[in-house]
Amino acid sequence: MNLRPRAAAIILNDQNELLVLKQKNPHTGFEWWTLPGGGMEAEESIIDTIVREVKEECHLNCRPIQLIYVSEHVDYTINTHHLGMFFLTHIDNIEDLKVGYDPEVEEQYIKECLFISRNELKKSGIPIYPPVFKNQFWKDLENKFLNYEVYQKGELLK
Repeated sequence: MNLRPRAAAIILNDQNELLVLKQKNPHTGFEWWTLPGGGMEAEESIIDTIVREVKEECHLNCRPIQLIYVSEHVDYTINTHHLGMFFLTHIDNIEDLKVGYDPEVEEQYIKECLFISRNELKKSGIPIYPPVFKNQFWKDLENKFLNYEVYQKGELLK
């Protein structure tokens, strides 16, 4: 089984809206939200991964500040154990926000890059991955991440 470590950025604006990417599979049409981030490269640190991925996907310069969540799930359909690390991240150049690209794929899945509120996320009806960002994240944010669950176990996909 393959192990795929992934690092992602939790970026909030002044209105506590979350920066998300709207992705769409060009073959199936399935849409989902995710946070900017991606797989670690050989000999790359978690922090360097986040900085690189946010630059590629959103054209933003960032500085990861604090580990908020660790999630994992196993996808047996591709024989991969995913390990995700999500860091509260500061950005300096919000005015440069625009849709970037994923250099790992020829056909791009990223369709939008935007800040979204909890209510807008719910109204969209589009799933967000990992699911902790649908409800629990907003509660943890309100509580300033005090006494919350860092570890998020995902489902096993068979």
